[in-house]
Amino acid sequence: MEQLTSGMPALAFDLDEDSGELQATFSPMADLPPLDLSTLKQAVADSGFGEFHLNETALTYFISAALDAEEPFSMVIGERRDGEFQLHLADDLMTARLTLIPPQGGKRVDFAVMDALLEHGVVYGILHEQLEAALAAGHCQDLIIASGDWPEEGSPARLDSLLAEKEAELSKITQDDELARIQYADLVRMLLVDPGDRLMRRTPPVAGRNGMDIRGREILPKPMADIVFNPKLQGATPAEDDPNLLLASIAGQPVLVENGVMVNPVVQVENVDLGTGNIQFDGTVRVSADIKAGMRLNVTGDVIVGGMIEASEINAGGSVSVAGGVIGHSGTQTGVVTLPPATAKIFCKGSVQALFMEHAHIEAADSIAVTGSVRQSTLLAGNAVVVGKQGSRSGQIIGGEIQAGNTVKAIILGSATGVKTQVQVGFDPFLEQQLAVNQQLQQRKKGELEKVQQLLVHFQNNPHKAADGLGEKVEATRRQLQHDITTLAKEQTQLKEKNVPLDQASVQVGRTIHEGVEIRIGKQVWEVKNDVGTATVRLVDEAIVVGR
Repeated sequence: MEQLTSGMPALAFDLDEDSGELQATFSPMADLPPLDLSTLKQAVADSGFGEFHLNETALTYFISAALDAEEPFSMVIGERRDGEFQLHLADDLMTARLTLIPPQGGKRVDFAVMDALLEHGVVYGILHEQLEAALAAGHCQDLIIASGDWPEEGSPARLDSLLAEKEAELSKITQDDELARIQYADLVRMLLVDPGDRLMRRTPPVAGRNGMDIRGREILPKPMADIVFNPKLQGATPAEDDPNLLLASIAGQPVLVENGVMVNPVVQVENVDLGTGNIQFDGTVRVSADIKAGMRLNVTGDVIVGGMIEASEINAGGSVSVAGGVIGHSGTQTGVVTLPPATAKIFCKGSVQALFMEHAHIEAADSIAVTGSVRQSTLLAGNAVVVGKQGSRSGQIIGGEIQAGNTVKAIILGSATGVKTQVQVGFDPFLEQQLAVNQQLQQRKKGELEKVQQLLVHFQNNPHKAADGLGEKVEATRRQLQHDITTLAKEQTQLKEKNVPLDQASVQVGRTIHEGVEIRIGKQVWEVKNDVGTATVRLVDEAIVVGR
């Protein structure tokens, strides 16, 4: 037990070397001023225990007891504390962090820290300057004292398209004999390649550099992926003197594919716009994005569009599939022979499917299927028009004219605002067109015949005007016109005989038929005056019947 006396005779301090406890003893003396906290702490410092940890609560009790003390008493007011530290190694063993708690009258931990580093196997990347500075200061908080080296990553193999070189050479597209089945009369600025043209360059992978963690263990960089040209590329092959260079082996349109470029003898474009021009093609056309307003496509196969069809014109010998919508402009007029330029127009001999349609004129020999809504459009289908999927809340036909030979299906027909919406089934809509065209042709030929007959009357009154065989030629024209009119009249009769209602024709609505809808089946018409719920509309005994 070490006993020390402060400069104040009434106070003495004892240190228990074994436990490290600091005990204070107070001896009452006459005329002694009252003891306070500042005087007590100063006495502790004067006695050489100023760095010890003092218990503030114990100090307060000691002072209170000294005020009333009549005899000497002792109390533990503090203790000696050694320095402490915390060493934390990151889970990835790339950093070691140190927290130092300074000693309070006790021992420093300098050597203990070094021993702990060795014990944890930290032998690499020790930051000696930071560590020595922290130990000298005696304290730090979460300080990085060792840091490993991360591996340096290499670079993977890559394939770089060289088509930009070819695009820079483009000035004019001409017809290519090897692609005779593609008609490029309206196709401009489309990228084409010839045999031997550079298509793609392969850059081999570059390995990285090893790293090391704080325990001195190597860390390998990630292996770099290697890529080789796809061995099944159509119309392309590596150069004989450079296996990392891909060349075109045929003439055609280059298309970027996985791990290479293939040369395709068909038209595949991102957009159909002024950059590509109008396309006329004997086969299928794939458009990744959109067909822009004002453009024309005339193909013998299918048209597959990944985006939208704007106010353009599509003529297809097959079907038309549109991932997005078909949308014209609000100036569109329906039910007219000559369609305004703002209309989006599709004519095909197969089916048409799209996400939605607006201000569009669609004619499909088979069917038309729309996932969403149809607004202010004219749809003609030889078989069926289906708008919306079963169980869906979307699938509304608003305004316009819908004609199908067999069936029209929709979730909602018309709108709550009473927009006029016309639906017709039971007649082949293209037969109606043929009848109208035949009728117009008859009228035109009858007009020509009337003029020819007037000329013949003039020849009768003026025989000299029919000289040199002119009269015979006009008479031959009259006979031909009369024959044409008779033939057209027979064809018109035959067409009318075909134009009869189909017993299975129906209009099927999943949720609502709104006021303002007009449904025509055969020759019968139902004008909806009040909203109707789920319904199937058919023709029974030449009368329209609404079933639920």
